[in-house]
Amino acid sequence: MMSVMRTDAQRDQASLRRRLEVLQLPVVPLHRHGFVMPAGPAATVREPEAVGVGPDGTAYAVWPYRDGSDRKQVTWHVGGRRRVVGAVDVETDLRVSFVQPLPKDRVLLADARAKPGAVNAEVWTSGGELRHRAHIGDAIEELLTTPAGKVWAGYFDEAMGGSGPEGHGLARFREDLTVEWLYPRDAGLPSISDCYSLNVEGETAYFCPYTGFHVLSATGARVTDWGPSPSRSAHHLLRRGADLALLAGWGPEYDVATLLRITRDGVRQEGGRCRVVLPDGMEAHGLRYTGRGDVLHAFLRSTWYTIDLDVLSAAANPGRA
Repeated sequence: MMSVMRTDAQRDQASLRRRLEVLQLPVVPLHRHGFVMPAGPAATVREPEAVGVGPDGTAYAVWPYRDGSDRKQVTWHVGGRRRVVGAVDVETDLRVSFVQPLPKDRVLLADARAKPGAVNAEVWTSGGELRHRAHIGDAIEELLTTPAGKVWAGYFDEAMGGSGPEGHGLARFREDLTVEWLYPRDAGLPSISDCYSLNVEGETAYFCPYTGFHVLSATGARVTDWGPSPSRSAHHLLRRGADLALLAGWGPEYDVATLLRITRDGVRQEGGRCRVVLPDGMEAHGLRYTGRGDVLHAFLRSTWYTIDLDVLSAAANPGRA
């Protein structure tokens, strides 16, 4: 039987119907956790070029200077304080997409895009000295570091034609940005066309990649396939033990969270779903998200929000004790 192609108008109507259904879900507000801001006089731009969260929950932000130079300021912040904990100026021509901490008070800056062989990652000391530069692959979707100084990089679908680490979908680098491990091909594991929803807790990476949307974890050289997820296309993942949440799906489900659990029979939906909103109840548009363990960090301009798995579960399952 021939499939019927839908017109743009029909797709729009289907999306509208689904959005109206989504709006009936319970809502859960993000918690205003803190702020990111430049240090010293306002010589930098007002909105950060990149933000990130380290393994211990410290937030990092990158602020280009407004004088047109390659100078950027990197700041770090802790929740509950409206001040800068630390800052360093660096000279880099990278268009920074990701910022992450490394041991010995070093910071990693990376550009999501890079031509073959071109440098797109740098490691700087807290004194502003450049220690390492490297190409770590094109089309980086998420970049997260570990307490031991490992660097996990997940790649989006434009990376699939690449011959470098990006061609594997997921890679781990050492602190000096040399390749330590690549997601194995032809090993009986689900392929990664796009590394959706990467979360790194401790030294372990958790991810749910396109197209099969299996929940997987990787530690050292070992990859565990926990089974296909009943919720597909989510861009962020939270985890604590056997409990999971997948958040931010396609189209009309951009603010939906689905609660899951890993069981002996695979991954199962655990109760209901809910919708994440801003503290005042407004739509959560344009936020930059990072999942660390069971906490979702979200940034909107200079405001830092969080929400955790317990809060999402309580909202999605209001009738449970």
